[in-house]
Amino acid sequence: MAEKYCSKIEEVRFSSNRYVLVLPGWYPTLQDPFLGDFNQRQVKAAGLETPQVVLYIVKDQSKTLTGIETRYKQVTENIVEITVTYPAKKNKWIDIFHSNLSYIRLLYEYAEIVRKRWGKPALIHSYIVMRGGLGGLLLGKRWKLPFILSEHWTIYYPADPGYLPKRNFLFNWAVKRVFNNLACFLPVTNNLKQQVDRLIGPVPATIVPNVVDTDLFFYPHPEPEEENFQFIHVSTMTSQKNPQGLLRCFKRFQELHPKTRLQMVGPYPRGVLDYARSLGLIDRQVHFTGAVSYERVAACLKASRALVLFSRYENLPCVILEALCCGLPVISTAVGGIPEVINNNNGILVDSDDDEKLIMAFVKLYTTYNSFNRTEIALKATNAYSYKCIGSLINTVYRSLNLPG
Repeated sequence: MAEKYCSKIEEVRFSSNRYVLVLPGWYPTLQDPFLGDFNQRQVKAAGLETPQVVLYIVKDQSKTLTGIETRYKQVTENIVEITVTYPAKKNKWIDIFHSNLSYIRLLYEYAEIVRKRWGKPALIHSYIVMRGGLGGLLLGKRWKLPFILSEHWTIYYPADPGYLPKRNFLFNWAVKRVFNNLACFLPVTNNLKQQVDRLIGPVPATIVPNVVDTDLFFYPHPEPEEENFQFIHVSTMTSQKNPQGLLRCFKRFQELHPKTRLQMVGPYPRGVLDYARSLGLIDRQVHFTGAVSYERVAACLKASRALVLFSRYENLPCVILEALCCGLPVISTAVGGIPEVINNNNGILVDSDDDEKLIMAFVKLYTTYNSFNRTEIALKATNAYSYKCIGSLINTVYRSLNLPG
């Protein structure tokens, strides 16, 4: 069935009253269609077998809303999304207090609306410890239901400026309460599980990677025939992604191998563009696309030969999995869970902030490119990260908690 918005919850048609209530900390909205889109893909994967009701409560980032705005969206016969947006306050400190209070009040109010419409859920599935995990903790206690947590956040890594031990006491207390009450933890990498175990203590866990839409991200046969060999970088180009270091290294590599180019895909700070211009790269085979759609990202990857990331810290970027499904070998820093998926058969790992190693990786991949079997790279990735595969993993967890999948 086609996606559609409904004006009220009574118009939503749902296939079952045996459902999972999803509470995301990040999720796409009309204001920001990319925020937490990886969470949405996991919901769609899980929904292939088990009905999902998503309840996303979020503050209005535009600061123009004067009252509560509620949207009901029928995604499929198995998936319903309810987005509740509440207004922000102009004063920073008042806004913090008001925002947290609004979230809890609206969580209880709309959870009760959902319960009256479809009955009590069989399970709560939270995404992101704040606020999804906190919501799962509160409703789990109220309804005496188990809740599980999928996590992608990098706050468990020391390199992240928002590193958990640096947060205030109340934040740390809330995070620990969430983890100590989980029925199961679903980190996207084993490395993330290890970080959480180190900070909080052992938590029962099942690794569930991110999902790739393999109808969009696949190996194009035949490969594009272009005069120049195109590397591609996809990110928000913040300090975490180290775009200046990447550009600096590419300039030195490109001077050795002029028939190469670099496409920088995603929103970029003005300073990054200015830095590229100062290196003389804007007119020398480096192109910035700006923010593009998910479909355009897929097209850009399929028109390229290799992905390159020079991140200072990561968990496991979705774009790495998407690139692999397109059959692209990957150059990346060996941070977070990335070494769990990148090896000598599908890419090259380098140390963070090591310019010389990155330049050597550029040279090695370019000069030995034919040693990478793109068909095999794509096949292995597709069999590991498709909707069907990840949906099966999530539903196995559901069944382990006595929820029929």
